Amino acid sequence: MKKKFNNLKDVRNAIDKLDDKILPLMIKRSQLVENALELKKLKSQIRDPKRIKIILDKIEKNSKNSEVDKKLLRNIWRSMIECYIDFEKNEFKKR
Repeated sequence: MKKKFNNLKDVRNAIDKLDDKILPLMIKRSQLVENALELKKLKSQIRDPKRIKIILDKIEKNSKNSEVDKKLLRNIWRSMIECYIDFEKNEFKKR
């Protein structure tokens, strides 16, 4: 069930509180990505199209019963994955 707010300030405050919860999760995800990169021997291991498809399909499936734009969520996750891929490529070059 969506909570409705009557003014922009309250919505933004709710977003800020949610961001405060998301940030530690993103930090943990980033640490896991760095750990995964340490285990990759070849640059070709950085982009795994099968894994990307699995992740995006899972996001779509898990949001199926939610009142949310599934395409938006899929695009957000795809963007996040691409950012991590770019990060990994840059870090891989430094080796």
